[in-house]
Amino acid sequence: MIGEGNLNWDVLFVNDGSKDQTAERLVAITKQYGWASAVHHSQNKGLGAALRTGFSHAQGRIICTIDSDCTYPPERLPELLAALGKGASIATASPWHPSVQDGDVPWHRKIFSQAASLLYTIVIGRRIYTFTSMFRAYTRPVVDQIKFQSNGFPAVTEILIKGLLAGFRVEEIPMPLGTRVHGESKMNFQQAVRGHLELLSKCLLWKLNRVSNL
Repeated sequence: MIGEGNLNWDVLFVNDGSKDQTAERLVAITKQYGWASAVHHSQNKGLGAALRTGFSHAQGRIICTIDSDCTYPPERLPELLAALGKGASIATASPWHPSVQDGDVPWHRKIFSQAASLLYTIVIGRRIYTFTSMFRAYTRPVVDQIKFQSNGFPAVTEILIKGLLAGFRVEEIPMPLGTRVHGESKMNFQQAVRGHLELLSKCLLWKLNRVSNL
């Protein structure tokens, strides 16, 4: 466990079927550090599936998710926890918040993410500047109650939307998206667009039908 003030952190890695040396390196890390553990998928299943696996193995009363490329610095996780301490159920990094200056983000990724967030805002009727960030902290009830089906990158958006519709309080933390420190993006742009279009259509149905059990 890693101490941060009066908190203890357990770190859980989810290896989503990587074909490089990721599995071997994680085995070595978990043997060296008692606060680290790892779960391995035999094949690539997508970000959403990796999140479900991580949530099912997480034991804490607060669960945080972070991109493995460290485009958000782990050192800022306490800011998300502080928002939970003030009553939020979901605290999420928000690079498109008006108070954030542009980070080192490719223009096409920025436009796509901002456009998607605007469309979700219109459909849901709740102003959220960034629906697509994975750098988040959740209280245990959110993880236990919210069931999501997306396997790809839209999964993080689905969790946030279902959390809002279920009445959980969401707090955005203004935070720029930094330069990738490790690895390379695995996002397939066409698949991401298709996934978000499908999710938007589902959001319309959820709103129209007032789905109570998400």
